[in-house]
Amino acid sequence: MSETQTVDTPRPSRKKQLNLALLVALAALGLSGWQLYSTQQELTAARQELAGRLAEGNGASKELRGMTEQALTAARATDAKLAVLETRVNESAGQYATLNGMYQELTKTRSDWLLSEVEHTLAIASQQLQLAGNVPAAISALQMVDARLSKFDQPQLIAVKKAVATDLEKLKALPYLDTVGLTVKLDRLMLSGDSLPLVVDAHRLQDKRTAKPLPASAPFWERLVADISQSLGELVHIRRMDKPEALLLSPEQSFFLRENLKMRLLDARLALIQRDGTTFDADVSAAQSYVLRYFDNDAPATRQWLSTLLELKGAPLSVTLPDLNASLKAVRDAQGNKGD
Repeated sequence: MSETQTVDTPRPSRKKQLNLALLVALAALGLSGWQLYSTQQELTAARQELAGRLAEGNGASKELRGMTEQALTAARATDAKLAVLETRVNESAGQYATLNGMYQELTKTRSDWLLSEVEHTLAIASQQLQLAGNVPAAISALQMVDARLSKFDQPQLIAVKKAVATDLEKLKALPYLDTVGLTVKLDRLMLSGDSLPLVVDAHRLQDKRTAKPLPASAPFWERLVADISQSLGELVHIRRMDKPEALLLSPEQSFFLRENLKMRLLDARLALIQRDGTTFDADVSAAQSYVLRYFDNDAPATRQWLSTLLELKGAPLSVTLPDLNASLKAVRDAQGNKGD
């Protein structure tokens, strides 16, 4: 019995150890469960806090988006206002420039207006002189300018007065040419060219003339002799002809002859405008040759036509016309000095 007790003695201590180990395990399990619960609570709290913060972020984002849209709208409105203001500024600048120009025009002195008027008159006179050769018109313009300048005693006008007086003397020294009168005469000659009688027309009319009949109271033998003479005269015509080619013109040739005469006179008119004396004299001489050769020079209309044509010969066209550049330069120099 003593041996048995000796063998069974360690059992109670192992059981205690097992119980202790079980208690430790339960304690550890409980601690782990508590930690797990605590962790879940913390996670839940963190999730809720994160959800709250996300909600706050979304609200802030919406608010920020709204503020951004408001800012963009305000920026667009500002841009529109700036565009309107810029347009008004440009309009104001244009109006200012216009008003400034008007003010400059209104504040011009009397001499400035005089110089502008003189320059304009001289420019027109120069164009008339160079393009149309109208010397009388240029002389009249320079005389008017000289009269206007004589009313002002200003130093800056002295050079202008000298230049205008010099150009006026040059124009007065030119031989007189009545361009308008010569042009009118040429036009009349062209219009009357169709009515001039040709030599062939005069002879045809002369052939158709009949002898003057004798009165019924004339003796029988005189009337018989007159009838025989008329009959013989219709058979045989004896005439002296200095221009035989003039009688050979057909109606078509007569038409072209008159047209060539008109063309010569028209060329002379153009040469008169261009002041080409050589061409003018050649065309006038050719027209005179046509009339003397083919037209009836004994007719009054032809003699009057040739008399008018002779008045055109010797017109002083081959004359070099002076220009008015010296007067224009003096006026512009005076304007420049005035501006300085």
